[in-house]
Amino acid sequence: MRVPQLSVAKFTLMVFAIGLSSTLFFLLILLDVTNTTPQDKIKIAQLDVAVFIPPPPPPPQITDANDMSNDISTLNVLDLAGTVKVNYGIKNKMATPNITDVSMPEFSPERFEIRDLYASKVPMLEVEQLDRVPKVVSQRYVRPPKSVRKYGQKRIKTTVELIIDQSGKPFIKKIINPTFPEMIETIKTWVKYAKFEVPKKEGKAVQAVYLYDINFNYG
Repeated sequence: MRVPQLSVAKFTLMVFAIGLSSTLFFLLILLDVTNTTPQDKIKIAQLDVAVFIPPPPPPPQITDANDMSNDISTLNVLDLAGTVKVNYGIKNKMATPNITDVSMPEFSPERFEIRDLYASKVPMLEVEQLDRVPKVVSQRYVRPPKSVRKYGQKRIKTTVELIIDQSGKPFIKKIINPTFPEMIETIKTWVKYAKFEVPKKEGKAVQAVYLYDINFNYG
């Protein structure tokens, strides 16, 4: 009995397919084993830090009192107009002149420019050019400072140059003679509250320059 030729061919093809599949299976296993590599190992390094403690500071040096006396510097002031010499050292000592007598400085009655805040375009006339010399119509009593009472004067005469405007308000142009420097503020206070007659020229109000004596009495 003969096997048909078609069945033999199918059997041969089946055997070939099984063999090819087995070959591919073994190749895949071989490739997987070849490509598999062991994982890298991570090494952790240790760093030891040594902390150095600084040594304690040395104890302060004790200086002998005899040695310090040689290093002391001095600051000598010769006089008010002299030179100053300084030697630098541990300490400074100042030598000041001995003042035995303090006398009041001599005062020279010079002109004091103490013009108040005053500005006007109207020309100023001398009191001699006016219809009549303006008189004081109101004033405030200003007591002289205590510092001038020690001089023993009961009457202090001062001279001031005033500017009297068209309303009779005086302003200080110059303090000619305050007699004492302490009287300057007293003069300014008196002028601040004083009021004069309106200066007139030919019946019209003008402004004038007036050299005026202010007498301060106390007792």
